[in-house]
Amino acid sequence: MENENNTTLSEQKTESPKEDSLLPIFEKGLFFHDSYFEDIRKHFETAIDQILDTWGEATSVSDLMSSYRRIRERNLQQENQVMAFSEDDQNHKVVLDVHDFKSGDVKVRVEDNQVVVEGRVEKEEDEFKSMKSFCRRFNFPGKVAMEGVTSAMSSDGVLTIAAPKIPQAA
Repeated sequence: MENENNTTLSEQKTESPKEDSLLPIFEKGLFFHDSYFEDIRKHFETAIDQILDTWGEATSVSDLMSSYRRIRERNLQQENQVMAFSEDDQNHKVVLDVHDFKSGDVKVRVEDNQVVVEGRVEKEEDEFKSMKSFCRRFNFPGKVAMEGVTSAMSSDGVLTIAAPKIPQAA
């Protein structure tokens, strides 16, 4: 799976997406408890472990998300945003942590055979205002039914995108 990372955490002027290309994001329960996310959970945990290893953070399985969230609080850079991929016979899946942007605006859209995920959040503390944003584009190998792409977000801010494969003729 090819991933074009176009993530920035500074102010960025972007064209507004076509409203008809925006996908609905279905609300689900907690990522580690809702059965909807069961098939992608291990991939997500592995991606968290890689980030924790990079930062030299030791953790227990029960403290996995807490340790990861502490790293994100200190450093909201692209390389610290958990992202994982999986595929089976029917779908490609992308799972992406968007917890830090859940209180703002998260959008998923299909654009030119790509899935685009954008997040933006503005915060005000005392007299200061800050804006953080990201944009990630995903290309999937093989033929994908882009009109069938779906997205769901867990109540704790983990976004999952499923892109159905088009069966190859034998």
